[in-house]
Amino acid sequence: MRYNIIINKWSILTEQCHKTFICLVSVVVMFFSAGCDDFLDVAPSSSVSIPTFIEDYENMLYPFYLKYNANPILAVMGDDVYWSKSFYNSWSGNEQFRRAYLWSDEIYDQSMSNTHWNQQYGMIYTFNKIVDEVRNVPNEAMGNLLVIEAEARAYRALTYFNLVSVYAKPYALANESDPGIPVIQKNDVTETKRERTPVREVYNFIISDLDSAIKYLPPHPTKASRYQAARLNVIGLKAKVLYHMNEYGRALTELENFFELLATTTSRFNYSYALFNYENATPSPYDPSGLPSVYDPVADVEDVMINEYMFDPTKGSLYTGSIAVLASNHLMSLFPADGDRRKELMLSKTGTDADEPDRVIKEGHYSNTGISMPDIYLMIAECYARSNRTTEALKYLNDLRENRLTPATYTELSSSDSQVILRWVLEERIKEFVATGHRWLDMRRLWNDPVGSALIEKTRTFDGKTYTLTENRLTVRIPEYVMEFNPGWEQNP
Repeated sequence: MRYNIIINKWSILTEQCHKTFICLVSVVVMFFSAGCDDFLDVAPSSSVSIPTFIEDYENMLYPFYLKYNANPILAVMGDDVYWSKSFYNSWSGNEQFRRAYLWSDEIYDQSMSNTHWNQQYGMIYTFNKIVDEVRNVPNEAMGNLLVIEAEARAYRALTYFNLVSVYAKPYALANESDPGIPVIQKNDVTETKRERTPVREVYNFIISDLDSAIKYLPPHPTKASRYQAARLNVIGLKAKVLYHMNEYGRALTELENFFELLATTTSRFNYSYALFNYENATPSPYDPSGLPSVYDPVADVEDVMINEYMFDPTKGSLYTGSIAVLASNHLMSLFPADGDRRKELMLSKTGTDADEPDRVIKEGHYSNTGISMPDIYLMIAECYARSNRTTEALKYLNDLRENRLTPATYTELSSSDSQVILRWVLEERIKEFVATGHRWLDMRRLWNDPVGSALIEKTRTFDGKTYTLTENRLTVRIPEYVMEFNPGWEQNP
């Protein structure tokens, strides 16, 4: 389901500012120096307006929680997907995806623009502007202004998390000085040189922004959208960031706070936040219909905070038996012979590629790498397992499984061994988030984990050649056109 965003008049101005800001960070500094000052000094025409009232800042802010923030190449880098040669050849116009699938050293060469990098820093420009200015709005209660600022901080933190999760080493593998991505806190047009902020400082900034946001946000969204930043989903986001920092004890605290807030507060719009029972879904042979629809704030009970991207895992139409991305052998080996509804709902039995039945990942859906209830359940189950709290870990793990397996095949998992339970949870994550990018983030997080690393497939065989995933390739190199205008930066290995 695609979602059309109506751009208001302020967006016209911010789009121009985004371009100049991106110039500062990545592309044409000379252009900025020569022409952008004039633009900022000239009073806007009647078709645009400088933000003056709180509504102006709201109009700047609210389109952004509908943005597709995550980088779609993450969906093809995980060991849960497999490309046939015919599919690879069909994507000749998407060279960055083909390189990402083969874990190439260089994904973005000099000729390739990087929409993800540009979009993220363009959004950061707007969030910075709101944080810097909104408290100065006259004749408005400070409490209302602080809520707008808090939302901007939450989205800014999410945006930096998206960037650092791609272009910097995983937190657990980084030392104090390893370069991350530039953290820009203020829109200083006189600053033409930016440095890469160390990885750990980037994460510290993200956590600081989230803490500031949580302090002032209401428990639930105040707009008719479950995706608006609120205390509930920002606590979930903080837990997710800590989880990917391998700070499992701190993440567990936030996850427990999430469930406590969920149990003691109510959405003014009566939004439910729960697991969806896949027994209530009607499978389609062509797409994952029957599941809750992204952007449906009533039906989509599993989404808590949006962080969307679109990756269509088919090329053409399954109706005509077209080529498609397939589930990997690694993924297929984790599914039971029958009874797991995810296999039926997410993988197609028709229109298969290379005569491989039941393995086509269904086409055309947005994937949420933000905060969802399945992610929350599996994160807290893992954190409990790592804390040797096996009873709690099994509760959340089995709650999810009961909503995914048929009643005839579901049986509770039981063990007193926390390491066994941990492996079950990690396997469940692979099955739950097929071709969504979650698996790639988990591979980064678990690279040196005693249990998790054993579940990572580090080789791919394609067209008779074996490709090996190395630790260096857990980090995508910064696009070459960005490096050209920042010659002092150290490139990722």
